[in-house]
Amino acid sequence: MAKLEDRLAELAKRREEEQADDAWEATAGGEVLDSATREALDLAHRAVKKFPELAGKYKTYAGAAVVVSSVATVLAGIAIARRMRRGQSPERILEELTPEEIERAATVPQRQQRWMRMLRRVARRRTETPSEGASSGNGD
Repeated sequence: MAKLEDRLAELAKRREEEQADDAWEATAGGEVLDSATREALDLAHRAVKKFPELAGKYKTYAGAAVVVSSVATVLAGIAIARRMRRGQSPERILEELTPEEIERAATVPQRQQRWMRMLRRVARRRTETPSEGASSGNGD
């Protein structure tokens, strides 16, 4: 009787695994990546493996398993894509890439400066009196 129950439990477990695999295969049929994107993602995965301390910082718990969060891969991908746009070779990128650069990849200083300039202009316009605004537009 115990053998029969063990066998049924094993069959049920296999069925669940097969259903999970079928669900994964159904969602895995997304867009086909172009060669540049595939290369950047491959480099991002290699960069995350290169820095175990970075991978440890961005780890996620999936049940009993510990996996590296996709955040680390995305940040590494951004840092690598920036260097690829400058024309650097993949080998040079992996040699020179640092964990600090990967973590800074989420910030864009130029955009922040642009926002600050825009906010200063808006504040200046609000503090201007209507007569000052009219005289500055005449070119006098």
